[in-house]
Amino acid sequence: MVAIQGDLPSLIPAELLARAGLWVSLKRWERRELAAELRALGLSYREIGEVIPVGRGSLSAWCRDVELSGEQRARLAAKRPVAAARMAVGARRRAQALARAEAIRSKARAQAHVLAMDPLWVAGVVAYWAEGAKTSNELLFSNSDPAMINLFIRWAIRSLDLDADRFTARLHLHSGQSEDERVRYWSDRTGISATRFGKTFIKSEGSGHRKNRLWAGTMTVRVTRSTALYHRVAGWVSGLSDLVQTDTLGPPGR
Repeated sequence: MVAIQGDLPSLIPAELLARAGLWVSLKRWERRELAAELRALGLSYREIGEVIPVGRGSLSAWCRDVELSGEQRARLAAKRPVAAARMAVGARRRAQALARAEAIRSKARAQAHVLAMDPLWVAGVVAYWAEGAKTSNELLFSNSDPAMINLFIRWAIRSLDLDADRFTARLHLHSGQSEDERVRYWSDRTGISATRFGKTFIKSEGSGHRKNRLWAGTMTVRVTRSTALYHRVAGWVSGLSDLVQTDTLGPPGR
């Protein structure tokens, strides 16, 4: 039996719920038939999706010939304001999150002209500018050079006031390379415990891969709980870029 919430159990006969529970074993035509029967009960596509794992596009195609009664249409119409309210709440939360991110970035961008007096800060921001993730909404830094990884870790600890337990790691290796050996190698050189390494990505061999493989592979360091920190670093990158573009990077009175 499928576990569903709200008033749906009272609207759906037990026989249909039992068939929904057998979804993985149903033939395609049986799935289409079940979807149409659920629609004939007057359920919305969202409600049907709570009962059986089918996308709206497929449901629209499967149920296009199902005629709803006036009472059923009225029920669906009454639900729309609720759906619209939920969408409005979601949109408001997204707007608030964007506003918070922009405020963090603007403040960080304005700090760049002062922080740029610190060589380690500049080195770390430039390193992230070149090798850090720009679209993940969290701090991720990848490199094949342990020295660069250590620069990022040292910079993040000092500039972002992080503890060592905020870092996790993941390796990117080619097939045939010893995962355990490479984890020990990177753990020894970065100080990140082997227990904090996640699942290794193994790149399979193929004609499109380069012949000279990196012996140690590539390591990606992730800072946990780092959404706000990501926006701060993005602001620093923008601020440092401003200084470079205006040729004002460096001590005063050059």
